[in-house]
Amino acid sequence: MERRLFVFAASAFIVAAVLGSAWMTGQFTTPAVDRTDGYVGELAARDQPWTRLFRVSDVLAGLACLLGVTLVPRVAREWPGWLALAAFGLLTVVTGLFPLDCATVSDPLCGRQGTSMGHLIHLAAGALGTAAVLAAMALLGVSWRSWVSWLFTWLTLAATVLTVAGLAGGRGAGLAHRAQLTMIAFWLVYVALRLLIADDQEGDQALTPSMRIAPGRMGGVGGARVRPEGAGEAFGVVSGAGHPLEAIDGADAGRLTGTAQGRRGADAAGEAGEDGVAGRGVEASPGGGGAGGAGVGVGWGGVVVGGGRQHVVVQGEGPAVLIAVGAAGAWFHWDAVAGLLVAAGHRVIRFDRPGLGLSPPSSAPPTLYGEVARLAALAPAHPQQVTVIAHGVACWHAEAFARLHPLCLARLVLVDPACVTERPSPAAATGTAGRWLPALGGTWGATVLARLTGPAAHRLLTGLPDPSGIYRTGTTISAMAGEWLARGGMAADLRRLRAEKPFPGVPVVVISAGDPDGCRERLAYELGGEHVRVPGPGRRIHLHHPHTIADAALSSVPAHAHDQRRVPQMPQAPEFGARPPGKPTTGDDPPAGGDQRDSSGL
Repeated sequence: MERRLFVFAASAFIVAAVLGSAWMTGQFTTPAVDRTDGYVGELAARDQPWTRLFRVSDVLAGLACLLGVTLVPRVAREWPGWLALAAFGLLTVVTGLFPLDCATVSDPLCGRQGTSMGHLIHLAAGALGTAAVLAAMALLGVSWRSWVSWLFTWLTLAATVLTVAGLAGGRGAGLAHRAQLTMIAFWLVYVALRLLIADDQEGDQALTPSMRIAPGRMGGVGGARVRPEGAGEAFGVVSGAGHPLEAIDGADAGRLTGTAQGRRGADAAGEAGEDGVAGRGVEASPGGGGAGGAGVGVGWGGVVVGGGRQHVVVQGEGPAVLIAVGAAGAWFHWDAVAGLLVAAGHRVIRFDRPGLGLSPPSSAPPTLYGEVARLAALAPAHPQQVTVIAHGVACWHAEAFARLHPLCLARLVLVDPACVTERPSPAAATGTAGRWLPALGGTWGATVLARLTGPAAHRLLTGLPDPSGIYRTGTTISAMAGEWLARGGMAADLRRLRAEKPFPGVPVVVISAGDPDGCRERLAYELGGEHVRVPGPGRRIHLHHPHTIADAALSSVPAHAHDQRRVPQMPQAPEFGARPPGKPTTGDDPPAGGDQRDSSGL
């Protein structure tokens, strides 16, 4: 897909070059404009017979140039040049929308009765567009270190100087201006050819945007700082003295939890195992840990799941708790919950799904079974068990994990779970779009969209800042869109899984802020769990009620209460359009299989 983006961007620049050269036909269709002295923009003047043709050509040429810049994969050091080229495309559109009133140079009577605002806008946009394209040539030439680009830059600059001199002297401006436009068109073709022959290394850099990590945000609670480069490739957490508390080698790949004593055999500075586990050690700040100073350290690293390394944060020691964030979420949204769990003596694992947080994007669209495999890779090895806390759509992943890996689960906490809809999804369309999204997320267009909307939307929805600049990247937007498109397929897979695999007899707590359609109450009933209501918006439960979530994860269910808990067998998956299962229509009491209470009862 990345290579196709290069092809599409190159094609857009070629189209822009061709449409921008439409003035060549004007030499024959508009003889009133002098070929030697007449300004090319006069061909689109309002009083000329083919004005609409040349105006439309200018607008389409500018739009094609903008499209090409939008589809170019992002390389950080090249942004000034592409920004200048985008400005040139935009100004070209402006010149087409606001034409000259008349042929300024060729018609001696032009302008004697005054000129309109559109006429002045055309002249200003033309001058600024010339400056923008010259800046784009020079800046991209510096980034590319290409003598060909510099050759076009100097030739275009020379033609521009001659055009200005011709306009001032009244002779030869037409020839110089036509030479200038010819150089610009050839340079656009050169840009297209350069994109087509771009090597794989440039493509990889474009799709892995650099990201600034704010101090204290790498590991969330307690803060952490990255060890120097070359400190090692194996993932590990080190103490303040620099001694490894744990490390993951090839034999233990994908298992990030468990006791530190069982994994101290590997050196934190060693190489990754054959399965591709890689990362960097993180040294805990003095006094770091969870809220209240608990915990021995904070670490981050990577586990290869589904073909790519993902960002993982591990804190504390004790029974494992795995946190799966909701749609568009990141690890630091759960700092408060993680701090409470670490302070209570638990080992907390948080991670970012591909494209979200600090995890790089994946070329494969998300699937339910892929997310289950991700949870299984992060869960401790048998016979250890893990408590899973999931939010939003991640509750589907957690429920599927419980059905497919019942022996791995100790407790399940579902925070504002997404409702499983009965609508079929256009699998072909969503699958195609999902395969394109990771590549589109690395383009300049997605980056601009993210920087304009991401930080404001994140603060509006969460009330939190984005110190690491995560929501300013196009990969985050593409990952969010990909997960949204995959919801239909995940829901269908979960319905089939409910019909095939029973839910294990583990304690379940469903926490929601509102349940207008009763789906969360039904889910708690069907899973044989408790339904807890809290005030406030559902998307912010983990921000406003961290103690409720922590208490739900830490509460131990007495044996007699667990024996009395009934885990009903799931019904067969309904047909599309069928009425979803609901609570009994008679009686005012909640169903006997579930327990419903508000947050004060925890």
